[in-house]
Amino acid sequence: MGLCVLLAAGCGYHSVYAVNEAERLTVQVGQVLVPEALAAQAAASGARSELAASGRLASGGTSAPRLVIDVLRVDEASRGIHVQEGTAQPVAGGMSVAVTVRGRVFQGDAPEPSTDTGDVRRSVQLSGDADPRADGAAYDVALRSAAERAGRAAARAALGIPEPSDETP
Repeated sequence: MGLCVLLAAGCGYHSVYAVNEAERLTVQVGQVLVPEALAAQAAASGARSELAASGRLASGGTSAPRLVIDVLRVDEASRGIHVQEGTAQPVAGGMSVAVTVRGRVFQGDAPEPSTDTGDVRRSVQLSGDADPRADGAAYDVALRSAAERAGRAAARAALGIPEPSDETP
């Protein structure tokens, strides 16, 4: 009998930073501190996808709690160098594109967030190409992917799901 009571009570674990289990969230874009509008759209899309997958995406309304996604940084780093045939100029052999976002949960019209995810960074690696137009298209794909992954990670963190950091430069 005692074992049944203990099992019914559960372990008592609950996430300190999680929003209420029954609470559904809308997603809004907050501050965008980068010139790439694509990054803000992709981060919000990633957050919406993650909330929808967990059954926690709200349909809208001004009084619903909301997850505000701020896009803070886009970092680019070269990955190795090589010299192309016929030229003496070294070029990047590839690059890393990283997007840093922050998620904040606001309740109704409250001016202060009830939950803050802190900075969440996700990166994507891509190889270089001799054609600048091809590199531009690959950059856009990498930027969208990194921003979407960062938005998903911020949504998981806002839900109280442990989220490891992405320290790849």
